[in-house]
This record gives sequence, structure tokens and C-alpha cells, in this order.
Amino acid sequence: MITLGDRSAKVASATLELFHLYAEEAGWTLEAAIDGADRVALEGRVRMPALPGPSELVVWYVDAPRLVTLHGELGTLGSPEPRARMTCTALGAGRARVEGTLHLSWEALTGGASRPFVMTVALDVALVT
Repeated sequence: MITLGDRSAKVASATLELFHLYAEEAGWTLEAAIDGADRVALEGRVRMPALPGPSELVVWYVDAPRLVTLHGELGTLGSPEPRARMTCTALGAGRARVEGTLHLSWEALTGGASRPFVMTVALDVALVT
């Protein structure tokens, strides 16, 4: 399950892909299809070895959702300093568990001060390396 602010969303599918597995720090992407056509896509870094875990996934970019409505206003999400973090633990047979509460920032398209935005992630994901 994923929550976006006060909205809960069912997850149809989710994939965690790890890159640069022989580096000191690997890149990763998390892609989750939610509520039909919507999606959540996050990118970041993880210290190696990431698995079996639990390992800390540090969020660097929020690729999707692109636009989020907060209090009737459209805006974008970002990962402020300190960066949002989740954990990843191998489940075996190409599966992993990703979970955490992400404290993100939301900025209106019309400008102004950023506001806090909470996303909660609790997913079993397909693991791609």
C-alpha cells in the first residue's frame, strides 16, 4: 500500500531495480502502478551490499506523481534535506520488501513557500538487478 498525503492507494504492481551493484553506493529506482493509470516513481542511492538488508534507500528524486493537489492547489513533490529514507529487505526468489514514511516537500506551481507532504510506502516488490 502507498499513501499520498491523506489518500490511500492500492498497488497493482511494484518493481525495485538496483544499478551499479559493484560500486560502493548503488543507484535504485522504485516504480509502482497504483489505482489504474497513476504511478509512483522514486530514485535514489543505497550503500552496498544492499541485500539481504535491511538497507537504507535514500530518496534523491520523486519522478512521479508529477503533480499533486494539496488543499485544492496543484504542486510538485521533492525530497528535502535531510533526504527521505526507506528500508529494503530481501524476501528471496527475486522479491523484496520496501517500507517507510517519506517526509517530502510540496511546492505550489504558483510559487510560495514549500509545505510538508507525507508519503507512506509498504510494498512487496519484484527485484531487478
